[in-house]
Amino acid sequence: MKLSYGIPLLDTLTPEKFEEYLILLKDIGYEGVEASVCNAAKIDRQMLKEKLDKHGMCFSGFRSGAVYDMTGARFSSPDKAVRDKAVEMMKAVIDLCEEFDCPILMGRIQGLLEPGEKVCEAKQRIKDCMRRTAEYAAKSGTVIAYEPINRFEMDYNHTTKEMAAFVNEINEGLIHKVGLLMDIYHMALEDDSIAAAFIRSQNMLAHVHFRDSNNGVPGSGNIDFADAVKVLAALGYQGWIALEVAFDFCDYEKGARDSMAYLKPLIEAAERD
Repeated sequence: MKLSYGIPLLDTLTPEKFEEYLILLKDIGYEGVEASVCNAAKIDRQMLKEKLDKHGMCFSGFRSGAVYDMTGARFSSPDKAVRDKAVEMMKAVIDLCEEFDCPILMGRIQGLLEPGEKVCEAKQRIKDCMRRTAEYAAKSGTVIAYEPINRFEMDYNHTTKEMAAFVNEINEGLIHKVGLLMDIYHMALEDDSIAAAFIRSQNMLAHVHFRDSNNGVPGSGNIDFADAVKVLAALGYQGWIALEVAFDFCDYEKGARDSMAYLKPLIEAAERD
């Protein structure tokens, strides 16, 4: 298992600030960084590659929630033009992922429903958009990791079980399958058992996010990370665990250092045993 740590919206970072994050996180011991992105087509790819190569770092994935948050584009919209815009923006993120050999992380692009919109109809629209996105991702082999989101942030697709069933519908007939992004924060709120959710969904598991129940550093809330790490190790998971500690939880460097100090021994012990 490899650890990466979140950095702010890539669209807003200067080359100097991006490099500062790389230097800090590399020094702490992280192997990668994970960034949010909105307008992927305008990102300076060459600059990113030069900085990453210089410091021996890589991207663990690109989070795409900013597309919905900043533009309102969403897969669930009754307006075809809005859906088409969302799909095209996701394609641009996939192009970015292809260049950096990392997954596209999706969830919020589903979008919140407006009054009067029905979940069953919204899911059909989302299913169509997800299939179009997956077919595009198939050209580059880019992994799609689709995230269940808790009831306080999204109208539907809350539990891992619910999302897994929906993803199975999306994947019918697709050669390039959509996988699951399993965020332990959402799992703690929605799933009866975090361990059972990981086990039931192991064949769909594409990416993992860690943050504690208070949106903070692992160990500062009430989620049992030791058990979660043991389960992932037992399942043979060798992918990324990306930290999503809220930027306002504590000083950024402290959050990154405390997260590494807490998780690294747990991972080492689980993989050793």
